[in-house]
Amino acid sequence: MAIDMRTLAAWPWRAVAGASALAVLAGAAIFPVAQDRTALVLRLGHPLRVINEAGLALCVPWVDRVVWLDRRLMTLAVTATTVTAADGQPLSIDAFATWRVRDPIRFYQTLGTADTANDSLRAVFVSALRDGFARESGQNGALRSMLDRDLARYGIAVTDVRLSRVGLPEGAALDAALARMAGKAQAEAAAITEEGHRDAAVIRATAAARAGQIYAASFGKDPQFYDFYRAMQSYEATFGQKGSRTTIVLSPDNAYLRQFRGH
Repeated sequence: MAIDMRTLAAWPWRAVAGASALAVLAGAAIFPVAQDRTALVLRLGHPLRVINEAGLALCVPWVDRVVWLDRRLMTLAVTATTVTAADGQPLSIDAFATWRVRDPIRFYQTLGTADTANDSLRAVFVSALRDGFARESGQNGALRSMLDRDLARYGIAVTDVRLSRVGLPEGAALDAALARMAGKAQAEAAAITEEGHRDAAVIRATAAARAGQIYAASFGKDPQFYDFYRAMQSYEATFGQKGSRTTIVLSPDNAYLRQFRGH
């Protein structure tokens, strides 16, 4: 049997080429899945299966495509968003929500990848915030429930919603609110002052009545002492005024000066 030396010499090269082809095929068919990633295998553009377990996985080269989704918590934030409270007051809020992919197939079919989903998710988040404040449910728990319900159709689970700032928007609304606050403060101050005057009048009247009772009781016990005390009060009011230049001319035997005479 004759051996073609050229064919024999070509065998090593064919073996190397075959091994290389197998290596390329294996590299295209086998891919690693990280612990914090979800692999969504698409066949001809349609979802085929979801791989959540970390390790090596298989796909059909050049037929299947792998889309990666993050399994970790994601953050969605909105700033300076204008909402209207139930009482008609406009508010400017900053808020953020944390979420994760619950249904990878639904998420991909409705939103695509996380990079392309941000704008759509932000619009849904803003809508939930506006609905929540309009219904007087601007609490973190109520907002989380509303947003979780709205995003469930996208295959998303919302874990938390937080309001980082709630204030008044700049412009006429803020100026009007400050004017209302100032007017309210002035009205409250006037009411407090009026109440203070009423309370003071009641206290003075009560004190005067009590003093009258004490005077009456003391007069009944010692009329002479009561007469002396009342005279001393009158003298103090008449002669004890500091800075007064009023001159009073009385005769020494005037009845008004009887206490100075000792009787």
